[in-house]
Amino acid sequence: MPVILKNHTWSQDSEWVTIQVPFPENYLRQEEVFTSERLLKINKAPYYWEALLSSAIEEDESRCSILENEVIFTLKKKETNLEWTRMEVDVGRGERVKLKEELLDEHQKRLEAKAKQRAIEKDQKKRDEISRQIERDGNERTAIENLLAESKRKEMERMEAENRKKVVVQRKDTPRPKEFKKPKVIEEVPAVRRSGTVQVTFTKRNFITPKRESLEQDERDWIMKQAAAKKATGFVDDDLRPEEQNPEWLKQKGDAFFQQGNYLGAISAYSAGIRLTKNYYSLFLNRSAAHFGMENYQRCAEDCSAALVLLDPPVEANRKARVACLARRGAALVKLGFLRQGCDELIAASKLDPENDGLRREAEMVQRRLEECDTDSE
Repeated sequence: MPVILKNHTWSQDSEWVTIQVPFPENYLRQEEVFTSERLLKINKAPYYWEALLSSAIEEDESRCSILENEVIFTLKKKETNLEWTRMEVDVGRGERVKLKEELLDEHQKRLEAKAKQRAIEKDQKKRDEISRQIERDGNERTAIENLLAESKRKEMERMEAENRKKVVVQRKDTPRPKEFKKPKVIEEVPAVRRSGTVQVTFTKRNFITPKRESLEQDERDWIMKQAAAKKATGFVDDDLRPEEQNPEWLKQKGDAFFQQGNYLGAISAYSAGIRLTKNYYSLFLNRSAAHFGMENYQRCAEDCSAALVLLDPPVEANRKARVACLARRGAALVKLGFLRQGCDELIAASKLDPENDGLRREAEMVQRRLEECDTDSE
């Protein structure tokens, strides 16, 4: 059975309320003392004490001191200059239990709101730090370029000065012309050689170093590992027959991989088709779905943008494809944390396809999340 502590005392002034609770244990931990706007509690088996305050307090500014034989609560009134007629509310047992549950629920909601706000602030701080790092890198590159340009200018000036000195020395060393000179013998100038082209061929290599500077066995091992890695994706360009090197065939191959859940193989097939032609929007659109399945949201958004460029001008024949591009790009932006931009994309897609209830519901859900974030930031 718990031992209920009742011998507490309290006092107040215009701003503060002080509550002293005698407590026989002197090794209370912080988690055994609970404080909220209107609920105080000490729970250390077998002892228990709680108080439902008659008025609210400022939770962040209030303090709790754990002394040797007592616990002292120093509470800041939420409404200053308001004199409390009693410390606790005067209600029945059933109403007291209900009020206690409501206060605990409100306290839990406040804690969740604070945690959400801290997460938003942490995310914004991370983005600001990335922006500052980008700016610092840009400034460093500019400084290096300016330094190189200044060094180049100084070197050019030095070379020009040396050339001027050489010209002056040559003029001083030139002998003065004599009164009589022997006639010059004009030598026949040889004919200009005919121009031609020299053909140079090189052995194909997969590495930038000359073969004489390489380690042939290590290079061979590396090439074999890369070939094995490509085959692991389920698709290799060199394995295709000539009749299979067709963008439409590659698209169908990628669709088959996608249906099997082999997103990496699908991306490889679509990418091979894009290398053959960059004007087939279906390759970009289908590759964006595979990237989304692998949680490559940045590349998914880029492929959707490339497909939208190829779907210009907008006509009824490509309306469904444009809806898919906008909806998938919006979903990818939401996953990346850009709620406002993703919401705009989903709304635009919903307007293009007003009969799509699922797309409309998704746009409304993201819009509600955005409104909640705006409310929390206020």
